[in-house]
Amino acid sequence: MSCCDLLEDAIERGAFYFGPQHRIDDGRIVNDVNTEYFIRTASARGFDYWGVNYCPFCGRALSLGLWQAEKKK
Repeated sequence: MSCCDLLEDAIERGAFYFGPQHRIDDGRIVNDVNTEYFIRTASARGFDYWGVNYCPFCGRALSLGLWQAEKKK
């Protein structure tokens, strides 16, 4: 489930993680955004995961809660 080809490519290359927060076991979640999409960056302790609600490439809502809210508009 991706909104654009650029995001799909980023997920395939490992720059993004798509999945539940509790499945992240190789790093730490840096911010407190309730989402299924995370930007994955290398750090001294493994990886840092930055939760995002909107696609940085096309601007569409990514998280399921936001997507459903925008669809109702």
